[in-house]
Amino acid sequence: MDCAELQENGVKKSGVYTIYPRSRLATCQSIEVYCDMETDGGGWTVIQRRGQYGNGVDYFNKKWKDYKEGFGSLKKEFWLGNEKIYSITNQGQYALRLEMEHENGKSAFTLYEDFWIEDEGAKYKLRVSDASGPGGDSIGNHDGWAFYTSDQSNKSGNDQSTRSGGWWRNGKGTSSLNGLNLYKTGRKDDGINWHAFGGPENSFKATEIKVRPKKFH
Repeated sequence: MDCAELQENGVKKSGVYTIYPRSRLATCQSIEVYCDMETDGGGWTVIQRRGQYGNGVDYFNKKWKDYKEGFGSLKKEFWLGNEKIYSITNQGQYALRLEMEHENGKSAFTLYEDFWIEDEGAKYKLRVSDASGPGGDSIGNHDGWAFYTSDQSNKSGNDQSTRSGGWWRNGKGTSSLNGLNLYKTGRKDDGINWHAFGGPENSFKATEIKVRPKKFH
């Protein structure tokens, strides 16, 4: 189950709901999620949100355990949790939508027709492909990369993971939507960035990442 199935069963309002993913693990454990029932037909399960909610610039610079289990408030700023994302995206074929709001007020999105992550044993390795949308592709080249946090060693020698939030890394990447929240700070290094929209020296005002079944409606 996910937000798309809730919508099919009559839920039309965006908000926090309980779902029961039918993952490969079949754990039968419930998950609290935020469902977006409005964007592009709705049915989206939101897995990340960034914005100006009063948290510190390094609020997303968490440890492996935090990113595994999830943190934050589902109605504000949060990361759902890699274990939950794994459970949801291994129910079937999923699409990924990333939305970004630039500090200049401009917004864009990118849609990937295929998205899932591997389990913890594989360091939640990213599987993503087939990008479209005005935001451009800044994570397709991260396909096959493992997830890293500040307390994880990166064999590539790239120390970026020690300076900002957890993300799929392997040397020089082209995105980090869990980076430092540097909006209106004057700093740009290690910010919330997506190179195809805004460039590397940028920190977005807000972002949202969400998934839904590839075959929706």
